[in-house]
Amino acid sequence: MKNKYKFSLLIALVAMISFSLSAQERIVEVPGYEPGVSSGTPEDFNNVLVDAIANDSTERKANPNTVYVLKRNHIYPMGGIINNYGYHLRIRGEEGDGLLPELTSGKDAAGSYMGAYIRSREDFTMENVQVNGFKPDGSYANRSVRHQGVDTRVILKNVVWYADRGAGIAFLADSIKAYIYDCVVQNTGHHNVVGGNGRFIGFRNNYMDTLVIRNSTVTNASDRVVRNMGTEVNYLDIDHLTAYNNVGLHGSVQLGFVHTAKVTNSIFANTISLGHEDDRVKEQTQPEKHFSVMSLDTTFDGQVLEIRNNNIYTDQAIKDVWAKYDSVDAPWMVTPTLETALGDAASEAYIEEPLTFTNSCGSLEAFVDTYYATPDATEFPENWCIGGEGETGLFPDQVDLSYSTDAASYTAGDDNYPLGNLNYFPALKAKWEAGEVIGVKEREMAEGTNSLRNYPNPFSSTTTIAYDLKASASVSLQMFDATGRMVRRLVNEYQHAGTHKVTVNASDLPGGLYFYKLDTGSSVSVGNMLIAK
Repeated sequence: MKNKYKFSLLIALVAMISFSLSAQERIVEVPGYEPGVSSGTPEDFNNVLVDAIANDSTERKANPNTVYVLKRNHIYPMGGIINNYGYHLRIRGEEGDGLLPELTSGKDAAGSYMGAYIRSREDFTMENVQVNGFKPDGSYANRSVRHQGVDTRVILKNVVWYADRGAGIAFLADSIKAYIYDCVVQNTGHHNVVGGNGRFIGFRNNYMDTLVIRNSTVTNASDRVVRNMGTEVNYLDIDHLTAYNNVGLHGSVQLGFVHTAKVTNSIFANTISLGHEDDRVKEQTQPEKHFSVMSLDTTFDGQVLEIRNNNIYTDQAIKDVWAKYDSVDAPWMVTPTLETALGDAASEAYIEEPLTFTNSCGSLEAFVDTYYATPDATEFPENWCIGGEGETGLFPDQVDLSYSTDAASYTAGDDNYPLGNLNYFPALKAKWEAGEVIGVKEREMAEGTNSLRNYPNPFSSTTTIAYDLKASASVSLQMFDATGRMVRRLVNEYQHAGTHKVTVNASDLPGGLYFYKLDTGSSVSVGNMLIAK
């Protein structure tokens, strides 16, 4: 790992966790609605978080280092908007087992469901929280959490955004410094239709000071990974990102007018699924009128560009759809401006290797085909990955974008680490965070198990858990419900290296989300399953 890269990573990590290390931290626990446990209905808990923060103003002034801790498995209906004028707002989901606490749409005073939850005006930190944009009336939020504080710091760690019409993470003020770590954005933009919204990161018409992204995922967005419509950016650093199934109406990663840009060790798979089509060029506002996975507006003396060790590809099924229509071409991997600026280093910018992910909703060829075959249609096949009753998709915590250890991408990153979000390879992520340099044998021993999965998923009565052992080991495989209570001990024995399968009969268990943990002594892997009844 290059020294300058290690230094930038250290700065980001220190900035993200520094507030958690303070001995003066004041904790305010805020319980919400826990399904199946709390009395009443979710409506009875409308605005519990909004009210708790508003009612704590006096105590918070006395000790500004206050953290509002939300409970696992609890839901927090948002019937009002939190605006943190004059103080650093810190919201954290508690550690431990169970589902992340979820901010969801509640009713405002007029009885309408809210689509806006937080407008951060000062420094803002959020950890271990899910933000659900789906509204009970069938619509969904638009930039439910917006960052609108000039010259502020935003820290987001292990936050999940689900179903937002605009952008998972929206920056709408000048000089923001943002650090994003272990985050997931799934289903943004336009549901079953075509439109320009739908982004992982969105900013425009505002100067961005710092944007650091580590070990994060964006999947099934109807537009871009990073929206930058020519805005000046001081420092942008993306590392170990996995971007998958993003329709891409305007490109993918728009670097704009950037002073320092680093895009490393990441996967961009199907990030412009609609391809490049002449009639859509008018929508491309970049200087080079062509849809590109990575674009750069301007080069100048002193600019620092580090684009390397990425995997950029499109599934063959989508390429086959493009081939049916004469006007559709493949998007550029990088624009000529960026390629020229990289010079000899352009050869290290990316490889092109199709991957098969462990558990995903699959690519969007049906959506793309319908778009070109019947462009005047008012509804298209599913372009989101939606879990729940009656749905064939997945919830964010069911998506597993790990891939085969035989893939070139598995060893193509700095210090032989896999490309993409390392949270899908947890044993290796721990070593990466410790700054260890590993070889192939060490990686295989650290991983211990590989491709832990169950199928079918979701299921109603039985499913099969499959896992690979790289070496013989004493194996413990247990199943837990959403509260962390063990409901099955599936394996407790010594097993030899190889592939193992265990059939689980869950016909006597209630429907819902469950977890299973495989412990080999040297590594622990966790999967999840949905019993649909």
